[in-house]
Amino acid sequence: MDNTQQLRERLVKLLQQGSAFKPLPETLKTIPLEVTGQQMEGFAHTVWELTEHIRIALHDLVEYSKDSYFESPSWPDGFWPENPAPASEKEWKYSIRQINDLREEMIQMVKDPSNDLFEPFKANADHNLFRQATIAAEHTAYHGGQIAMLSKAIERQQ
Repeated sequence: MDNTQQLRERLVKLLQQGSAFKPLPETLKTIPLEVTGQQMEGFAHTVWELTEHIRIALHDLVEYSKDSYFESPSWPDGFWPENPAPASEKEWKYSIRQINDLREEMIQMVKDPSNDLFEPFKANADHNLFRQATIAAEHTAYHGGQIAMLSKAIERQQ
């Protein structure tokens, strides 16, 4: 196996988040809808806000990776939901499904040997697919950790 293929496989593992902690999809499926909008002292956001933030950011990263002229939402307001809780269980499940689908879309881009991981994007030569994939992995892991801590704190309070 050549170095490029090894790198692609490592990026996929990072995006799947299975090396150092429980992957986000496993964490999210254990959180009851009733607690997703619950505010906790010491935490700036609810589970819902963090989950939606991950979804919105992943959408931005994936779309930008496909088309570097993609117009991102305004920062920071466009990257956070308006409400602290989902409007319904349907909205909660949709957000989780979208996160999984967007992560898989990024994984497929990384796996595709026709995509040069280091080819500069047309709209910004400092950006490339490798950069976007690592940001997606880091960002999701960071906020996924916050969700895990918050959900554990809520569980202990009940």
